[in-house]
Amino acid sequence: MSDRRWTLNETEVAAKVIDGEAIILNLSTGLYYSLDGAGAKIWEMLVANRSLEQIVDALAQAYTESAPRIESDVAQLVSDLEEEHLIVTANGATPMTEAWSPATEGEAAGYASPTLVKHTDMADLLALDPPMPGLMDGPWTDSGQV
Repeated sequence: MSDRRWTLNETEVAAKVIDGEAIILNLSTGLYYSLDGAGAKIWEMLVANRSLEQIVDALAQAYTESAPRIESDVAQLVSDLEEEHLIVTANGATPMTEAWSPATEGEAAGYASPTLVKHTDMADLLALDPPMPGLMDGPWTDSGQV
């Protein structure tokens, strides 16, 4: 597995996880996206600079699903997120060392393959051209962390 790490594409994207759903807005295109369940948990770990191996290990411990299926699902989601320019490779990212489990009580049997849902209905209203300076200093972030 790869030790590659990712982070939020801070120059174009604002995101927040609310009630177990990741809401991701590409301010350049006006498109917004959502991820729930395991997808939201993967999003949280990606923008926290977790490696693919760390993400797969955490999900395999949290859910009653095989590591090979989880690895395939995470790799596909990462590919989708990169294709939409929502995440970028984290150059020089500090590896996260503390243990982190994305599961909450009662979720162990509830694994479903993550799906990035793209919403295009408000693209014309949400697009900022160019993106606003200081975008990451807004109320949708917690001290720069998403």
